[in-house]
Amino acid sequence: MRHGITAILSPIAVIALSVAPARAQDDPVTVVAATRAALVERYVLPDVATKLGAALASPDRYRGLQGEALADRINADMARVTPDKHLSLRFDPRTAAMLASRPPAGDDEDAPLPPGVARMILRLNAGVRAMEILPGNIRMVAYDGFIWGTPEAEAAIAGAMRFLQGGDAYIIDLRRNGGGSPEAVAAIASYFVPPGTPLMRFEMRGKPGEATTAPAAPFSLGGKPLYVLTSGQTASAAEEFATHVSALGFGTLVGERTAGAGFRNDMVPIGKSYVLSVSTGRAISLKTGKNWERVGVTPAIVTPPDQALAAAKVAAMTAIAARAPADERREYERLVAFYRASANPVRLARPLADYAGRYGNRVVAVAGNGLTSARIGRAAFPLVAVAADSVVPETDPTTRFRFVEANGQIVAMEVERTDGSTERADRIK
Repeated sequence: MRHGITAILSPIAVIALSVAPARAQDDPVTVVAATRAALVERYVLPDVATKLGAALASPDRYRGLQGEALADRINADMARVTPDKHLSLRFDPRTAAMLASRPPAGDDEDAPLPPGVARMILRLNAGVRAMEILPGNIRMVAYDGFIWGTPEAEAAIAGAMRFLQGGDAYIIDLRRNGGGSPEAVAAIASYFVPPGTPLMRFEMRGKPGEATTAPAAPFSLGGKPLYVLTSGQTASAAEEFATHVSALGFGTLVGERTAGAGFRNDMVPIGKSYVLSVSTGRAISLKTGKNWERVGVTPAIVTPPDQALAAAKVAAMTAIAARAPADERREYERLVAFYRASANPVRLARPLADYAGRYGNRVVAVAGNGLTSARIGRAAFPLVAVAADSVVPETDPTTRFRFVEANGQIVAMEVERTDGSTERADRIK
């Protein structure tokens, strides 16, 4: 099931494109007329399409407006009819030119993408922004757009999934993901569910509904803890994936309720300089029979977006620790304590300055609102408090530094390792 370049351009246009240099300006009345015609012909709900057309029926409201000012006026008038988050007009000459260069309708499905779009997909690594191994072998992928349509896009997704494969738990960060292609959603979901699992039914205006299923993946990532981060900016196809995570039960959503942008959209060039995003269909989960338009997807662990990653780390490490063999339990328990302290800072029992000083060949210093440690002649690293008398190196959180107090003074620091060994260093006056 292919969907052309519109689903690919949606996240790319938001991430990558800026307004092109000025060119010959479009006549505002012509822009409004073309926008009305596209809405009446394409908008998913015919009754709303009629109302949208009526809302743009007064040409005098738009005379003399150009560029972003014209787009803003049209958007304000459409917003009075519907809060549809997929519906917008954007002043974007570069994307308008790309869309205008595509093959005529009917031939678009199998045609190669315009070179400019293919180059952007490559530069953006198809939305895979970052991959990181966190302490405790939690593997995290930051994914900013469900981008599809080129071999490079498919390879980027496959590479990200291979990276996750080596982890003991996974985090996929969709907090900046504005959506994209259902094919990319199905491709990623396929690593977590059996092939052939029913996913969605897309009901496009004027066409029979089409169902999607999970394709066969080269390997499975199922059976290990998965946490998917969301925010109010998580939208459209990213909400489809969040729906699968929740409804099919192969992971846990962490963060904020998603945007509530549940329609499918097309990107239509309007004149030479404008792009209309128009909702042309609705997506229905085959598991729940529902969609997320205007309601979003609510996470199992609700937390502000800027705290979602910290909460997911705690949950992931706790899940890993619960499965750990007895001889590794001390290490994992310390990692859980580290992540909990990072999410909810622990206060040391004394003022920070009381701990500063030299302990053997280590120097502890105050830096901002925390402490750092360094061996003599080496770079310093931050220390994270995990108990009233203990800190851990941010770079090695399984090693614990415990401060020893006597007669009201800090007199030593004990380095406690996960093998049970302890090294004491007296404080040098």
